[in-house]
Amino acid sequence: MMEQTWGFTRPPFTKDLPVADYFLSQQFRELTARLQIMVETRALGLVTGDIGSGKSCGIRYLASQLDPAHTPVVYVAESHLTPFDFYAQILEAFGVTAPFQRAQARRQFVTLMTDLYQHQNKQPVIIIDEAQSLPHAMIQEFRFVLNTAMDALTPFTCILVGQPDLRALLRLRAFEAIQQRVGIRFHLTGLSSAETEAYVAHHCQQAGVTRPLFTPSALHVLCVHSQGLPRVINRLATGALWDAATQGASLVDEPHMQRSVTDWRDA
Repeated sequence: MMEQTWGFTRPPFTKDLPVADYFLSQQFRELTARLQIMVETRALGLVTGDIGSGKSCGIRYLASQLDPAHTPVVYVAESHLTPFDFYAQILEAFGVTAPFQRAQARRQFVTLMTDLYQHQNKQPVIIIDEAQSLPHAMIQEFRFVLNTAMDALTPFTCILVGQPDLRALLRLRAFEAIQQRVGIRFHLTGLSSAETEAYVAHHCQQAGVTRPLFTPSALHVLCVHSQGLPRVINRLATGALWDAATQGASLVDEPHMQRSVTDWRDA
């Protein structure tokens, strides 16, 4: 119904948008530039941002720009990740069966990373998502994860991705050694009002509609309630489009957006 009403060739606000169609805000460009530097310098990187701010999109964009033959990406997302689980997942990603003991798995991990870098011309990128939920034991383990050659060489990139709580967590005295090892960091915030409007127009255009579909008052409500968070923008804009379509409207106006906001708040 939405495609027929508005003339879209596909849903405009969807999380599985092709990477080539991403809206590249100034902040998003800066994020991807920082991510590239993390990879080039084989740093421990830190990316934080509110829920729905676009952290995962930035990671997907980075992965799309890398050559998997030279810079393979391993993505780990497990809230209760233990040190052994970490080593096992990385080893298995490269076809290596993990030993049963953590100490042995750690040694195998170091051997693998060193061999990939020195003999196979590969620099793995390990991305750990939802890192704000990592157990303290796993955070402490990063001292050993990163110390592959007496702290003189790290043959891979490790990027911690998480919500703002992750920054506060790493400031704890217990994790000072990890905090000091973070080479590059970036905090992602919401889009500005102007960028939010440009984001909506961009997504509509990528879905085949170039004419304005949202009135200025509807966009104002969207900006206020989404706080510029892309995931919330997607949710509210989609709800407003559906509401306007069911009422036979030719534009999405403020009442449609207000009802979308109410539905979202009550969900």
